[in-house]
Amino acid sequence: MDKACIILPSSSTAQDVTIEGTVLDAVVNQLWEEARGSLRYQIAEPRCRKIKGRFSFCLDYNANRFSNKRKPHAIASTNQPFDPDVFNFNNIKSEEILCSMTLGEGSVNITMGTGDSTLAVNDSPLSQCHLLILPEPEKCFNQMLRPEALKLGLSYLIAKKDPNTRVVFNSLRAFASVNHLHLHSYQVDQTLPVEWAPASKIAGCCYVLNDYPVYGFVFELQEDIETLSRVIMKVVGLLQQREISHNLMMTFGDPCERGDESCCERSTQPLPVIRVLLWPVNPSDQIPLPEGCGFRPAVCELSGHILLHDKELFDTITEEDIVEVLSLAAVPEELFVELIEAVKNMLT
Repeated sequence: MDKACIILPSSSTAQDVTIEGTVLDAVVNQLWEEARGSLRYQIAEPRCRKIKGRFSFCLDYNANRFSNKRKPHAIASTNQPFDPDVFNFNNIKSEEILCSMTLGEGSVNITMGTGDSTLAVNDSPLSQCHLLILPEPEKCFNQMLRPEALKLGLSYLIAKKDPNTRVVFNSLRAFASVNHLHLHSYQVDQTLPVEWAPASKIAGCCYVLNDYPVYGFVFELQEDIETLSRVIMKVVGLLQQREISHNLMMTFGDPCERGDESCCERSTQPLPVIRVLLWPVNPSDQIPLPEGCGFRPAVCELSGHILLHDKELFDTITEEDIVEVLSLAAVPEELFVELIEAVKNMLT
């Protein structure tokens, strides 16, 4: 049976960033509901709570994902080639595929047809409407971020206009479990600390997080997604060239230069600004996680969304416990300072 094709604007600008209900948001949510039967388990009512403290981390209890998630690929390098002999997203069941997507001109359009990219359910969801964005899956790209994939994720987020939606990417050796190019889109009805954390300008639309548990870059959509993508890919390319693992999140948030350098939770919904967070991190297979820590410092956790599978830990974990684990993912300070200088030289 033919499936819908979502045509996303390829030239969205900062002026297109608004927060409002859209047909795209409603259609995507409906498609996800219709595909629930293909999930490995059903998502229960959200069990989230905020921890008091400087960062207002959001805890999310999900026991099923820990026990039912697909076994990850064995990864030895951030640039490891695609392997057709192991699981990849060309092997997923047809009922897991929601629709196709492609970049085009003009406004969002939903039609019947076939696009070059795919939107599919994640069969081991961490939240409601947890989806996989699969850029040109038949080309069998490995899990290295590419410009068109980045633009596809940004276009999708802007067109969806839902502040609860985040689009994320884990590189190889940064907790990516499948070596076939993909991004995740998921929803959580909470603000996250990286969406309001203060940042200092490096150059242009590139900033650095201030006083956060893990060193990271922040990029802000100030012109159009073509310009933003080009800047982000320069920095991602630097990390890829040096084989530095990395995690990335696209989200709605506060302007980086909002004139408020305090690190305290906002009292309102995010302002209509797109933030892209990029963390260079230690290789996930070399992070010395303490026994019983209860979570991994992957992209959700770096953003302040802490996924837990142990109910007792969900009830008792503290901000200090979380900061201790997140800091294990951070690259050494001297390396991050070196990266800042390299980025500054590239962008000025």
